Amino acid sequence: MDLDFSNRGLFAFDATKARSALVEVSAAAPRTTLSTTSTDGGDAASAALSLSALPAIRLLNLSYNSLHLFTGGETLKGLTVLDLSHNALTQLYGQSMPPTLVRLSVAHNQLAHLCNLAQYTPRLQVLEVGHNQLSTSALRDLPVSLTHLSAENNTIESLAPLGVLFHLTHLNLAQNQLESRDTLCALQPLVSLRHLDVRGNPMCEKGRRNSAGEDDGVTQLLHDVLPRLSRFNGTSLSQAPENRMWKTAHRQQQQNAKLSAVNCRGISHDVHGDNGVRRRGAREDSSGGGSSSSLLSSSQRQQHKLQEPTLEVRLMQAKVNELRRLLLTAQDEEGKARQKRALLMENVKSTAKVIDQQEVELEKLQSEVENLRGVDEKLQLSVAAAEHSFEQVHASLLASKAKLSASAVK
Repeated sequence: MDLDFSNRGLFAFDATKARSALVEVSAAAPRTTLSTTSTDGGDAASAALSLSALPAIRLLNLSYNSLHLFTGGETLKGLTVLDLSHNALTQLYGQSMPPTLVRLSVAHNQLAHLCNLAQYTPRLQVLEVGHNQLSTSALRDLPVSLTHLSAENNTIESLAPLGVLFHLTHLNLAQNQLESRDTLCALQPLVSLRHLDVRGNPMCEKGRRNSAGEDDGVTQLLHDVLPRLSRFNGTSLSQAPENRMWKTAHRQQQQNAKLSAVNCRGISHDVHGDNGVRRRGAREDSSGGGSSSSLLSSSQRQQHKLQEPTLEVRLMQAKVNELRRLLLTAQDEEGKARQKRALLMENVKSTAKVIDQQEVELEKLQSEVENLRGVDEKLQLSVAAAEHSFEQVHASLLASKAKLSASAVK
């Protein structure tokens, strides 16, 4: 089942409540038809039946709203596609994502961090985070299952965290802050990468220009780092002019290398003497085209030997990238720990300040209580004096009344 809530003017979305509402709607019909039993057990059975009959939600579209908060996504166990693009999200937590998610779009938001995506979305393949406020640190915790990553129009300055995404085939980092072309070396372990877009970055503006006014430095570097890349900056490498120039130069280098290898062999044979040269000539005459095949086999062995260090270098580069990623992760965790410590210190200071204020107020209250006690004592004395005077007046009145009554009798 697909749910489309785009262009609804939503400010927050709780997937748990939405699922509960769907359960209630689906349970309304069974409650009317199975109303013969009114016990709690019957209601529970009806609710369970409605929950099991509810079809799984595969796609949820919440694009083009004003969402500031998205929660409860972890309850949508069958969800594979989630579109949160064109909203106002400032935070995105992996805890709110379903583990079955395959495609996630949060482009055109206000995100600065992507928290715990690798832990909670292990099946994620397509991630669209373009047009946000992401920096390099936001790329350190991405799922290794990613095949497509679109992070254009952000503030990314380095590609080092991407060196572990070995399944990546499409990468879009256009309009970022990549200044050094050497940062492309971090993509060397990505042997599956076929499409790369880094247009609009400072490194493309600072590249070397050929006679035609085109930048051939980045493309030549990519041939060394990513030899299997087929498309760069929206252009097929087989059609790029700088690529054809590079291929021609590469073929010329190979031919020069073969000629130098043949010359080196001739010099070494001259050093060993004329007899060796004669024996070699006799063998060449007797074997016919054997020399050409031996040259080919030796060149193949040399190429194989040249390729072996390349593989070792790639492995070492992968290890270096992994260590760099771990270092960046450790630095990030250290920074978070420092921030937490600073927050705790601020909380402690604010709590101590509140305690001091409450202590001052308590002292004031105690002084007021003492004052009230003094006033109470004074009032009690006044009341006692008034009662005493009242008794005296009452006694005098009784005495006067008695005298009057006695005189009246006489």
